[in-house]
Amino acid sequence: MKRLVALLVAVGMASLVASAQKTKQGDKAWFFTLSGLSNLGVDGGIRLLYYLSDDLGLTVGLGFGTTSRTVKAPAGGADEKTSTLQLTLSPGLRFNIASAGSVVGYAGVGILFAIGSETVENPQYVSGNKTETSTTAFGAAVTAGAEWFAWSNVSLGAIYSLSFTTSSGKTKVTSGGSSTEQDASSTTAISTAPSGAFTLSIYW
Repeated sequence: MKRLVALLVAVGMASLVASAQKTKQGDKAWFFTLSGLSNLGVDGGIRLLYYLSDDLGLTVGLGFGTTSRTVKAPAGGADEKTSTLQLTLSPGLRFNIASAGSVVGYAGVGILFAIGSETVENPQYVSGNKTETSTTAFGAAVTAGAEWFAWSNVSLGAIYSLSFTTSSGKTKVTSGGSSTEQDASSTTAISTAPSGAFTLSIYW
């Protein structure tokens, strides 16, 4: 019983502290999307939030991803090696549109720029051959979300976004000592982030 009472008191004190929280000009926060990096999503991963005024914030997201894979070749062939790299930059604006106690609702807009590359060495286990693809992507998104200040400088929340992205690129194929280059496949997509995408913000 004593432990239960202590827990209730602690929760009550945290709620009182949280209810006093109000974002103000100059506040800064690291903003994490707990569901992980979305596929070229404007609000995926980690972002920096800086309040230009009490309810208007500037957000900047930076993303980096790299992979490498080696497939062992059968007898007489060369191992197939694949490596990828992706860099993203996604600035945006966030508007706090409603608040009730320790809960803040917001909307936002943002844009995306991304570059990526993929290199496949010895495709189909043929030694000396190589396929190199480079891509560039642009996008935009609108978002809506809410955060609950569990503590004075930490909030938990959920976010939903609708995004548009388009990408294009070039592919260079090297075979038998000679190279050819052609346009890579272009893609255009409209997508939504999962409705259950949770967020964590740490303010300072």
